Formats: sequence, C-alpha cells, structure tokens
Amino acid sequence: MPKVSGEIVAEFAAREGRTELIRKFHTSPLKIAKTFRYENEKLSAGSKHLDQIGVYMMDCSPGLMSGDHYELSFHLQKGTSVFLTNQSFTKVHPSVEQGSSQRQTIVVEEGALLEYIPEPLMLFKESCYSGETEVRLEPGAVFMMSELLCPGRTQRGERFHYKRYGNRLKVFNGEELIFYQHQVIVPEFMNLQSPGSWEAETHLGSLYVFSETIRQSHVDELLAALDEVHPFAEIKPGGSTSLRYGASLTYKHGLALNVMGLHAWQLQRLISIAWGIMRSILLSIAPLRVNK
Repeated sequence: MPKVSGEIVAEFAAREGRTELIRKFHTSPLKIAKTFRYENEKLSAGSKHLDQIGVYMMDCSPGLMSGDHYELSFHLQKGTSVFLTNQSFTKVHPSVEQGSSQRQTIVVEEGALLEYIPEPLMLFKESCYSGETEVRLEPGAVFMMSELLCPGRTQRGERFHYKRYGNRLKVFNGEELIFYQHQVIVPEFMNLQSPGSWEAETHLGSLYVFSETIRQSHVDELLAALDEVHPFAEIKPGGSTSLRYGASLTYKHGLALNVMGLHAWQLQRLISIAWGIMRSILLSIAPLRVNK
C-alpha cells in the first residue's frame, strides 16, 4: 500500500429530520471546504429526501503528483441525504518513478441517499493513475455516482499521451457483490481509434445509479428522455459533433449510462441532465441546482 499523501473522512447522521456532518477529518492538501443545505422540491406526495446536505471537497495542491495516494472515506447513517462533489478537475501529473492512486470507501446505510458527482479526471502526458472505489449499500439505500475521464490537456495536443489508467468500482448490496468493473487503458499498446473502440472520441463519462427499486422501465424512461432533450446542437444524436450514449441494467439493483464525446463540458452537461432525470423518476424530487 502506498503512503497516504492526502485523506478525507466524513460521517453523516440524521438529527431531528435533518442530515448533519457529525464527524470529519482531513489532511492537507485535501479538505472539506464547505457544506450547504438543500431543500429539494418534491414532485409527488410520497417524495423523500427533501432535506439534503451538500459537501464540497477541495485539493489545495496542483493535483496528484508522482507517488501521491489519496484516501477518501464516507459513511452515511440511516436516513441521511448527501450531495458530494469537489471544486475542480482532479489533475494527474507525470509519473517520474511511481504512479498516482486514489482509494474511496463508501457506506450508505438503510434508507440513505448519496449523490456523488465529482469533476472530471485529467490525465497529463506521461501520467499513471490507479483508482479504486468500494461501495456498500444497505436495504433501501440509493447511490448515484458519475465519472468522467479526459485524455489529457487537449488544447496542448495531449490525447492519450498518458502511460496507464486503471480504475476499479465494486458495489455491494449487503454482503453480495452486485457490480464490478475494472477498466484498464494503456494507450501505447492499444489501438484506441479502431472500430468498436474509442474511434474518433476522446472523452468517456458514466453515471451509475443503484437502488433496489431499479427496473428496466427506468432505463427505457431515461433513454427516451435523453433522446428528447437536446440542450445543445452538439449533443443531439446524429449531429455533426454528436455525443454517443447508451444505458443498460447492471447485474442487480442498478443501471449504468455511458457517454462518449470530444469535450468534457458536453459530457458533463448530458450527465447532469441524466442525473436530474433519475432524481425525478426514481426519487420524485426535482433536479438539484448546483452552483460552483
């Protein structure tokens, strides 16, 4: 295990119907910058999670340097509702001798909601990154998380000039492993432009939604809504610079939406729309307005 160079630990509990941050610990350069209170707009009489706390994480350093390892741990007690994000892109700098890594451990107890929507991951030229996220859900828990991978500083001509990208995501429902994904990209040894691979696309985004209530109808409704909503011409399927997206059920209690395109902001916009749609159809609450 590499030496920890930055750490965040946060625990949340319900107090008189309100979610509170009851314990936090962080080491430089990571910190919890600020918390906000959200009052969600209900869309039906049975809406839950109307009170929600927003947590912003901050990295005071230029990013993950060679040999850096971050540890993040979040524990949501029964009945809590949390929105979690960070303030800016996670930048992975060139690896001199060792790569950079990050491990996240998340526990969402019974009836709790965690929406984790971080900013994109930016892989600089010659960088090497390894990420691991383990999520444990109890009955009635809802977990939504997005990921967005950038190929480098594209305005400087960096496209897949990093050494290696590896990322694992494991989700447990109780003691049962219900989702496992291990993605490895080594551009030097892969023909990413080949048909059926990345082809002309450069950015990859995902939205994961896990709940015991997830059904195929949720996937169908999400895709139908995305096909109808075109906030920018670039996002319209079949357009000259269209995004490509698709969604499907996971093995159990979840769905995954994947998006590919050429610009991070376009993927962020589509994922934000999809996240809002899932809040509406799964939780009967309006999309969250997040200012940064």
